[in-house]
Amino acid sequence: MDCDRSSGSVTRTSSSGVSTIDIPAAAQHDSFMRLNAERDGSTHETVAGQARELPRIRGFLLVYLIALTIFALHGSLLTVGSVVVNAHSALTGSHSHVQLGFLVYYVITNLALILYVIYLFVLMSRRRRSAIVHNIVFNILAVVFLISWHVFGEKSNIGTIIDSVPNLVAAAYFLLSRRVRKTFVVNHEPAG
Repeated sequence: MDCDRSSGSVTRTSSSGVSTIDIPAAAQHDSFMRLNAERDGSTHETVAGQARELPRIRGFLLVYLIALTIFALHGSLLTVGSVVVNAHSALTGSHSHVQLGFLVYYVITNLALILYVIYLFVLMSRRRRSAIVHNIVFNILAVVFLISWHVFGEKSNIGTIIDSVPNLVAAAYFLLSRRVRKTFVVNHEPAG
């Protein structure tokens, strides 16, 4: 078999002189690149009739999901606890009483974070690319709320710093991680 590449396409000629394949070189390159992208997991196109297999969540991303679950449970317990302690401060042995406006702000911001966590779980379970941006926004928003709670006297200096560090690390992880970009790949909902 002889190969002729002079015209920008590849033509293979058998020993009998019959051209067997005439594929432009650009098309071959595109096919090769698509195969490599699919092998690397960065492209998740489906063949008609086959279900798409989404990338698995593992490593630090799995640890993050577990921490996010704990964060939501902890936040919900703190929200309920703050309302109970404020309503029945004498029964709980607490002598400090928080102003109603601060308590309402604390409860609303905590509920907003809890609802945001639920939305993040939906985005991440569907491997939506928008989960990356939303996780960064969530972690920055959590730090902003922690600082505001500190300003209102609900958090100590050290408590604010300790609680802010995991959020800042998580925001940086979602911003810089290659694994995150390879895991959250779906750009839109499937039609139908």
